[in-house]
Amino acid sequence: MAAAQARWETRVRACVAWLERRSRQLKNLMFSLVPVFLRLVDSLALASLLLLVWIPFFWSLFHPGIHYWRRMGNRALWVALPVWLGFAAGLLLARHWLFARRLERDALTWMVGGVLFFLAAWLEVETRRTFGCRRLAGLPEIHPEHRLRGVVSTGIYGRMRHPRYLLYMLMLLSTAFLTGALAIFLLAILNVLLYQILARLEERALLDQYGPQYEAYRRFVPRFVPRLGRRPEAQISS
Repeated sequence: MAAAQARWETRVRACVAWLERRSRQLKNLMFSLVPVFLRLVDSLALASLLLLVWIPFFWSLFHPGIHYWRRMGNRALWVALPVWLGFAAGLLLARHWLFARRLERDALTWMVGGVLFFLAAWLEVETRRTFGCRRLAGLPEIHPEHRLRGVVSTGIYGRMRHPRYLLYMLMLLSTAFLTGALAIFLLAILNVLLYQILARLEERALLDQYGPQYEAYRRFVPRFVPRLGRRPEAQISS
């Protein structure tokens, strides 16, 4: 009986020792993966900046001169290429400065950044589903007679007037929280302010293009805060 108990205790101690070794190995593996994960976050953040930061600057120049750009036709959209290249070159040259100073990241900042990211991703899906790539590229704005012209009040556009701008703002704020970089926080705040101006410029152009139809849509649908009540499609002529 004593021998059996001794064998049992030996097996238990061996099992505990094995679990402790595995736990230490897993902990070491996790610690070794943390720097890799953080570098991946920084790389994705830089890619996000390259894709998004230039957009409000370009459209802020585009909307005030919409009549001039319409005379150029599709060639007007090529103006976006040098604008993007200029911003991309500047961001790549300044990438070390962008990430040099950071706020301390904790569970709260990771959670806020993650929630903002998934909200932005959901808005991206809903915007593309409702609006389509050609509208998002600005073709109806360049060509007022385009077959896709008209006020879109279905889907996510029945809840807010500018979901695309909102998703860009959320994505940049998410990038700021996930990296903790002070420079990215400043860029995100600057973009939020620019989108407030850009939304008004775009609405002025849409009022000029669609008149009472867009005015009715604007009266029923908020700019950025989602409308939670009944959708306004039935109240807006199409």
